Amino acid sequence: MTESTHDVDARTTKADYLKVVSIIGGTRSGSTIIDNILGEYDGFFSTGELHYLWERGLIQGRKCGCGRKLRECEVWSQVIDRVFEDPQLSRMGAAGVVLLQRRTVRTRHTAKLLRSANVGQEKSVYARDYARIANRLYTSIAEVTGSRVIVDSSKRPSDAALVRRLPGITSYVVHLVRDPRAVAFSWLSKKEEFDSEAATYMPQHGSLYTSIRWLGINAMANIVRFREPLGQAFLVRYEDFVAQPRTVIEGIVSAVGESTERTPFMDERAVFLAANHTVSGNPSRFRTGVVQLCEDRDWRHGLGGGSRLVTTAVSMPLLRHYGYSFRSRTESRSQRAIP
Repeated sequence: MTESTHDVDARTTKADYLKVVSIIGGTRSGSTIIDNILGEYDGFFSTGELHYLWERGLIQGRKCGCGRKLRECEVWSQVIDRVFEDPQLSRMGAAGVVLLQRRTVRTRHTAKLLRSANVGQEKSVYARDYARIANRLYTSIAEVTGSRVIVDSSKRPSDAALVRRLPGITSYVVHLVRDPRAVAFSWLSKKEEFDSEAATYMPQHGSLYTSIRWLGINAMANIVRFREPLGQAFLVRYEDFVAQPRTVIEGIVSAVGESTERTPFMDERAVFLAANHTVSGNPSRFRTGVVQLCEDRDWRHGLGGGSRLVTTAVSMPLLRHYGYSFRSRTESRSQRAIP
């Protein structure tokens, strides 16, 4: 592997750095299950969608993957206390952090965040402040959990662009992509949320909106992936993952430089998931026990002709790039790990 973009002391190796694996790409693409599986490996800690720790976890009081509210969780309560030991961050509070996020790490900020090699070159005081918070957060997670690798499935290319510039961190990127017709069908479906006290449902979006989002977010994810050093960024298709889940997961673990000897897989397709401490994500993050992995193909007969046509037309610029057919038939060729 080539050296990271951080300023590295000549006596320091990558082994001395905390590793962060950012899962980026569109929503409803299988990031939650991949995140949860990786979290089962020795030295790994799965955070779920870490970007939403502040707003959903602390302000809205939603539940951790363990079933407790974030402030009551034995892991996150310690992490948050460590982060807020900094007097300036304590005065800022969660609401102040959310404001910084909106000013610095929206998707449209991705290209800007990639321009400089490290946060010290950032002109914006807001970006420097948020980078300091992010660095302190990752460090606190590692200290509390004893993990060597933190997996963040926020899916936001802008967050991954920031992580690669943080001192003391080696960044890895998993660009996860799924057929946009399957994504559109998923967003048209009604899904209940389990992380709030009241019975609520995830928002539903039309096919035009989801296909525009799919195109934009994956275009930005491409840019981030191409900027990562060789061997630290991978393209994974959902369809290839569910076809060979153990092979894909162990490929990621090995690429990060960790051991696959102790695995949660019971066979090639069955995995055992323990309770986790994910802060946000798809409701499936609460699933535990033996999980059989197989492709969700309901969209093939459930997505209406109009929605299928709109989604295909809008996403056409990137369909072939990821090996998908215009006729909604998933190609057989594997793009399991493309740098």
